[in-house]
Amino acid sequence: MSLSKTERQEKMLKLLEQQHKMTPEDFSEILDVSMTTLRRDFKELKERGDIFVGYGFVQTKNTPQSDSNMNKSFLNRLSENNEKKKIVVQKALEYVKEDDLLFIGEGSTCYLFTKLLIKNFFSLKIITNGLYALNALSKAKNFDVEGIGGTLLTDFNSFVGPKAENMVEDIYVDKFFFSCGSYRDGTYELSPFTASLKKKVLNRSKSHYLLIDSNKLETIAPFYAAKPEEIDKIIMDDDKLEKEINNKVRNNLEV
Repeated sequence: MSLSKTERQEKMLKLLEQQHKMTPEDFSEILDVSMTTLRRDFKELKERGDIFVGYGFVQTKNTPQSDSNMNKSFLNRLSENNEKKKIVVQKALEYVKEDDLLFIGEGSTCYLFTKLLIKNFFSLKIITNGLYALNALSKAKNFDVEGIGGTLLTDFNSFVGPKAENMVEDIYVDKFFFSCGSYRDGTYELSPFTASLKKKVLNRSKSHYLLIDSNKLETIAPFYAAKPEEIDKIIMDDDKLEKEINNKVRNNLEV
């Protein structure tokens, strides 16, 4: 049984929520409709502001646009749970004040946090191992910015390895803002190199702030990085979960 126009367009939007970007051919194959029908649907959805139609592709309006030559892997991570990440980084601003000395980790959440810092602060001192965070900070004229050298881990767009870790040994910062691949009994990473660097930064920073969306509680990553007691504040999109996890960590420390 064929779908009605309303049902078909709702299905199209659900598909885009999952895939973020698709071709007209993808829609035609999945929905079993003609390109003529799809063009009419695209026109209506575009006029309603639900989609963006590019040359040979369609994507949701809220899919982040790269402001640099971001690779596909990073851009996909930036798109995943983007609204939740925006809530997290907005809440994290509360823990920053002018002239702070910060270390900002790699990853899509930290990249969004960096962009928000540029918009909301006049003077900060920032060290980062994130390639795209560093690129964004190049536009912050009043910030004192330093990038960690070392080996570029292309899949994660971050600098890691012995050279990066040696540089970390020579610094000490007020606050470390970082994310992770997964959170269970502490933080876990998808790469042993990012886990190793974060352990170094934890030892060379005064306060530690973990920025995670609630989906990180459901994912799995293999390499352990930060113990719960090493984290001063876990900042999440879900207020109830955030309170529960922070209270749990606090209660365990008091035992």
